[in-house]
Amino acid sequence: MEKSRREDEVRSARELLITQGLVRASVPASLVAEEIEQSWRRSVSHRVDPGVGPHILGEIDPDSAILRAAGRILDQWQTNLTDSRMTLFLADEDGRIVSRRIVDTQDERALDQANAVEGFDFSEQSLGTNGLGTPIESRGIVFVRGTEHFNDALAQLACAGAPIKHPITGRIVGSLSIASHIDVASPLMVAMVRQAGHQIAEALELMADSRDLELARTYRLFRSSRHPVLVMNSETVMTDLPALAHFDAESHADLWEKLRRHRWDQDELQVELPTLGAEAMVRRLGRAGQDAIFALEFTSQAAAGQVTVADSQDSAAAPAGGVAVDGVASHRTRPTPYSDVQRQLTASADVEGLIRVVGGPGTGKRHQASRWLRQHTSQEPEVVAVRDLAADDAIWAGGEAALREGRGVVVVGGGDLSDDLRARLGAFARLSRPGAPAGARVILTERAGDANEDGADADPPVVRVPALTELRDELPDIVRAVAAELFPGAPALRFSPAALQCLLAWRWPGNVAELSRLLTAFPYPVRSGLIQTKDLPAPMRQTAWSSLSRYEQAERETIEGALREADGNKARAAKILGIGRTTLYRKMRALKIDADERMIAPGP
Repeated sequence: MEKSRREDEVRSARELLITQGLVRASVPASLVAEEIEQSWRRSVSHRVDPGVGPHILGEIDPDSAILRAAGRILDQWQTNLTDSRMTLFLADEDGRIVSRRIVDTQDERALDQANAVEGFDFSEQSLGTNGLGTPIESRGIVFVRGTEHFNDALAQLACAGAPIKHPITGRIVGSLSIASHIDVASPLMVAMVRQAGHQIAEALELMADSRDLELARTYRLFRSSRHPVLVMNSETVMTDLPALAHFDAESHADLWEKLRRHRWDQDELQVELPTLGAEAMVRRLGRAGQDAIFALEFTSQAAAGQVTVADSQDSAAAPAGGVAVDGVASHRTRPTPYSDVQRQLTASADVEGLIRVVGGPGTGKRHQASRWLRQHTSQEPEVVAVRDLAADDAIWAGGEAALREGRGVVVVGGGDLSDDLRARLGAFARLSRPGAPAGARVILTERAGDANEDGADADPPVVRVPALTELRDELPDIVRAVAAELFPGAPALRFSPAALQCLLAWRWPGNVAELSRLLTAFPYPVRSGLIQTKDLPAPMRQTAWSSLSRYEQAERETIEGALREADGNKARAAKILGIGRTTLYRKMRALKIDADERMIAPGP
């Protein structure tokens, strides 16, 4: 009777919280534990419906790290609990059940009816208070009994749950729950789930890459400094600095590339990091190549006169407000790509006559000229080829009409201009056209090397469009700008750190034209998700593993081929190759074939 009365009181308190709201309703402190009440309140704020069961999230990756770490441990606990009516549940970081171990088959039907099955979402946001989702949210042990569950379908269960923290990063990577019928529940379930959770965390540490273990040791060494610190390798960043909220995957790839390319005469370097608004002492640690670790100790705010390895900022040219990066507004303003080219075009327009734009193939000469004219005339310019000027006088008449209408003229292919035609074009550009807007100008685009390019000493002055390799620091901004023009209204492209660093390290022989071809070649499903190195052209991907020997590269290609044939299933790929799955994992780590995508190793 006492048990039934308590269950009614718990149910009533939970229902009052739902119906009266978080402010008006209160829960007696003696009725449920504090973590249960807090979970109820989170569930109400998420508008969880206690009468709706969990939904399925999709397929489970059988090769996921948490399953590989927990498999043997779950086997042992299932054997140890043979004489009990307890069930083991393992969930991933999203609260999705990835493994269920039923000890007594008489409980299987009841669990199936509650959809406590692999693939179903038991996150707190979806199902409310429960033994899998709540430990992830509270980051601690919970014991949820009967009507303490937010969902009515779980009212006959008692569940002890523990979060599983990654031993390297401290991030919650999943949860473990030991569940039983409420009539046979025992407080010992809490001790058991705590012990099993620790065992899974230890297994994750044993599986961890030795490089990440070394990174964690380095972080523990430096975090005792009186200054904020950040340590990083090519895949992972560890920091205790809250101000680095904007240090995202793009910042990681960009900084790694700069430090990788730096000529290290010593193992310490004082640098400015303008994008982070700080100054840091950088130390290169670890072995050379892929195992290198960089430790950054933030000594003060950025000061003038120090070495700068991050993007230089031009506040005068920057637009008002911050630039959004992955949905977060940057705390510093940044100039638009090619802003210096646009400023030079404006300065050249102060002198009457022809404006010349010079650059290598594919640098975007025509694009920059047209962009400037659109900004200064608010109209689309007339585009004319040099060969047409030489062959058809009607083209000249069309250009004259465009200028008088207030539009500009872009003449492309200046390398084919004869001396006579060049002189005629110069005179045409200098003609007085009363009433025509000042921005209606003639701009000639020429390849670098086709004519005199001595800048202000040239006649007329030359505006040079740099090659993409000269704008390596601006490449992420250029990628965003080009993608915005190619796919108007679409979400910003997202690159993995390894893929972004491949772009930063690529030579870009075709310049912006090559970048445009690359972006348009991505099919929509790739563009709408995370672009990884596997989505890049083979020559661009090879920059990520050029440090491998020829034998290692051949082995890498063989393993990649087996993975493609197995649709990414590592167990099937191991069978195709005739090796054990453990051997395959070891080779994948050694040859830089893993889900985290390793970036390019720094030089010696």
